[in-house]
Amino acid sequence: MGKILCVGEMMADLVAYPIGQVLLESDYHPMDSFWVKTGGDAHNNAVDMARLGNDVIYIGRIGNDLFAQNCLNSLRQAGVNTDYVIFSQTAEQAKSLILMGEGGTRTFYQNFGSSAELCFEDIDLNVLDEVSLLQIGGTFHMERFDGDGAVRLLREAKSRGITTSLDVTMDRTGRWNSLLEPYYPYLDYFMPSIEQAVEITKETDFSRMADFLLDRGVKNVIIKAGSDGAYFKNRDESLSCGCYKVPVVDTTGAGDAFVSGFLSARERGFSPEQCMEFATACSAQVIQQVGAAAGLKSFQQVLDFIAQAPKLTIQRV
Repeated sequence: MGKILCVGEMMADLVAYPIGQVLLESDYHPMDSFWVKTGGDAHNNAVDMARLGNDVIYIGRIGNDLFAQNCLNSLRQAGVNTDYVIFSQTAEQAKSLILMGEGGTRTFYQNFGSSAELCFEDIDLNVLDEVSLLQIGGTFHMERFDGDGAVRLLREAKSRGITTSLDVTMDRTGRWNSLLEPYYPYLDYFMPSIEQAVEITKETDFSRMADFLLDRGVKNVIIKAGSDGAYFKNRDESLSCGCYKVPVVDTTGAGDAFVSGFLSARERGFSPEQCMEFATACSAQVIQQVGAAAGLKSFQQVLDFIAQAPKLTIQRV
């Protein structure tokens, strides 16, 4: 296996639980727990893939406040290489205030802070000589990097024979394809959620969503559909994958765990079916604990879960 480079967003996650309907008034409401965690798509990918036994390098911006060191420690404790991290002198650490209800439901209030400062010039391109896979996470939260910066990095990676992958966040500005269109020809793997895929393609059928992206140059499309499973398609095959039934505590980071699991399995030469199964099992670990990456421990943990759980339904469609 080669080294993996994760580029993009890292956040301090401030999680309040349990939260019901909130009225902004002069009053107080008791809650059971308030946790300070770490998250952000690229951070979660880096931590998850390191725990799954990969050699991972993370590049992103770290803020200048008291939450920054906690985020950095999270990466280092997982064994992620942080030598290429950029320390901001002006921006606070990007943060998510996560109001979590019973059963894992949640809503986010976010400040992009340090992530919004990340730019193409922050990336030491020499690191590309060390890696075989590039994963970009947090698109639409990185104002200076999104668009031209990401395209330049993807183009440079492809010119060196590096496999490329991308995950996105929800875009509240409506840009979607006006930003993403230049990315597609440089993407080996694109893994949006079902909600994102609907917004991007204006389709509701999995196959037509995937065709929209394949026609624009993406090589492999994986659509994450939460409790409805996931869908994979390239020019040669298409697969539908079910979902493991486990107790749900917190769904934060489930999609990132899926991406990390899929790419980790691919790095080990797994078939698309095996990658989908492994990725789904990774998500199942994460949603059973609070925190975006807390539940995922090791590659063997996931294999043991797969061996013991009821067989997942995966079929060619």
